[in-house]
Parts: sequence; C-alpha cells; structure tokens
Amino acid sequence: MRKGITLIEAIVAIAIIAILVALLVPAIQRVREASALLQSENNLKQLALGLQDLASARGGLLPGCVNVDDPFAFETWVELLPYIDQGPIYEMHTNPNTTGQELRNLQLGVFLNPLDPSRGIANTAPGASYYRGGTLAVSSYALNAQVFSSNVNLVTIRDGLSQTIWLSEHYGWNCNNTTFLYAISWASHWQPFQPATFAQGGSVPGRPAPGDYYPVTEGNPPVSVAGDGVTFQMRPTVMNCDPRLPNATSNGGLQVALGDGSVRIISPRVSDKVFWALVTPNGGEITGPD
Repeated sequence: MRKGITLIEAIVAIAIIAILVALLVPAIQRVREASALLQSENNLKQLALGLQDLASARGGLLPGCVNVDDPFAFETWVELLPYIDQGPIYEMHTNPNTTGQELRNLQLGVFLNPLDPSRGIANTAPGASYYRGGTLAVSSYALNAQVFSSNVNLVTIRDGLSQTIWLSEHYGWNCNNTTFLYAISWASHWQPFQPATFAQGGSVPGRPAPGDYYPVTEGNPPVSVAGDGVTFQMRPTVMNCDPRLPNATSNGGLQVALGDGSVRIISPRVSDKVFWALVTPNGGEITGPD
C-alpha cells in the first residue's frame, strides 16, 4: 500500500514547478516579442516598397505630405493605399459620400505595430472625447518629413536610398495625449490628432512648442544634429512619450525602413550625428560604423 506524498514533498514539487514557470515565462515573452518584431518589420517593408511603387507610378516623384498651413491636405498614406493592396479603402477615402464616422473606423493592420504599448489607451486631451470608445485611422509608423515634406524625386536624394530613413515606428494611439493618424482629412479638430510624421522642419500645430526635433546641417564636412544629443526615445511610458520624436517599442532599438525598402534596428547607443544624418536625404554627411 503506497503512502501519500508528505507535506515536504508537496512543497518541493510546487517549488520546482514555480522555478520552471519562472524560467519559461521570460523565454515565452522573448518569443512573442520576436514574433511581433517580425510582424512590424513586414509592415514597414510593405509600406516602404509601396511608396517606391507609388513613386514609380508618378515618374519617380514621391508625394508631398506635410503642409502646416493646411494640415488637412496630409494624404500621403491615402495615396499609398492602392499600392499596399488596400484599393477598396482608398475608394472609401476618396468618395465624397463616405462619412467621417466610416473613415474613423478604418484601422488597417499594416499601419499598426503589435509592439506599440499605447494600443487601446484612450487619449484624454480636450477635444478627443468625441471618438472615445471608437476606433481611429491610427498609424504606429511615421513618415520622415525631411523626405516627404515636398514632391521629392527619387533621383534627387543625394545621400542614397540605403542611407535615408523613410519610416520610423512611434506610439500611435497615445503619445502623451497625442494620437497619430494615417489619414486626417476627415477630422474636424486638429488637436490632439496629428499626421503620422517626424522631423518636421518647424512647428507642427498641436505638438509641443517649439515643434518637432529636426536636423540642422552645418559645417564642412557637413554634420547634422537636432540639439542636445537627442535622437529617439527608448520605450517611454505613454505619458512620458514625446510626440516630437520617434519612439522605439522594443529593447533592441528603433525600427526604421530605409528608402531602398530594407528594415533596420537602430541601436540606442547610436550617436546623434549618425542618426540625424540618416534622417536628412541630402545632407552629404559621412556616417560612421555605428
């Protein structure tokens, strides 16, 4: 006749199980993050290649997207939709009979970073209350306004497509009560909604003064910086998020798409000179190995 297990044996068994769980949970989290990072990489690659196709269809001309005098003219993402297999959504955006509520509900997976920690966190800023509980055309990726602020031809990007950032990740749903949208022409309010851009040269209505951080190129040989050694934020909390900067969502660094369609992770140890050199399309800087 077998005896039941003793209390000590039960405690030892529970302790062993607890140790195994403690060892497994971080490994599972790493696998999940790696999978989400790969999905984000695929999103960025699809967006960058779609922009290349869009430019090719326009004779090499990229669409200009940033107009601070007329913020509702920002529709680069909408022009991109047919080139990322979203033709029906493009038709909705360009159909004058489509209602604002219909457009507000157009969240597309290709614009959403699964690692974005702001996902689903409500924007509590004044003026945002009318959409709470609903969805928005949110983008977890931002266009480099240094490239897309005017109708730039691909052949005029002197620094080279492989040395120029086109897209960066950032917090889309809520970055210190700023929400970034891939389409904003439907909005009756400018604040707290923002076009999904970074490195805008000058002030951006609704973003904190004195406006975006953006590179200034000076000297011979040329060097580009944005002041005080700033580059990007590493996994800030939602309320510590700075809407004037790209925001990294993973421990490895900032995920960006370059003009040649490749996706890279920029180390948090990157120098400000190298980072902003990659942001400028025509700075002529010489970037180092970091």
